[in-house]
Amino acid sequence: MLWSRLRRRRKNTIEMSFRDKNELVSGFCIAAFGIYVVVEASRLAYFSEYGGPGPGFLPLWLGIGLSFLGLLLISVNLSGPATGKSSDARPWLGAGRALGGWAGLAGAIALLPLLGFTLSFGLLTGYLLRVVDRRSLWATFTVALGLMLGFHLVFAFALGVPLPAGPLGF
Repeated sequence: MLWSRLRRRRKNTIEMSFRDKNELVSGFCIAAFGIYVVVEASRLAYFSEYGGPGPGFLPLWLGIGLSFLGLLLISVNLSGPATGKSSDARPWLGAGRALGGWAGLAGAIALLPLLGFTLSFGLLTGYLLRVVDRRSLWATFTVALGLMLGFHLVFAFALGVPLPAGPLGF
């Protein structure tokens, strides 16, 4: 009799199911980091003395965005049905791609004083698209060139922000 009651009680309990435990943990980490950024940015001035955005403007909104996206990742992960299997059958492959991305970023940082921001950013974009993400050569070239021109036009030309220049002047 006691055994049958325990069995019924176990069937009636609500089990929490989620799609992927790694994505759930990532969502919590992103949301926690976003909250940390918001707290730290709230200590900075939101407006400058000239009435424009101050040093706390961008970090505050980035933290809000990170928190929102982390909570969105958590809610999507909890609302969907459990798949019962991992999203990646070979987890070492994802780790290799992530380490390749970090290596590309380190290379771009090392090339920054030699080539300038625009070229090193273009090479980083090309490396990430072609080597890490295995995109076509045409897509890699057009996206890298478009981002290089876009960053240069927005920051250096329109906003007047001096980007680190290389020997070619950009």
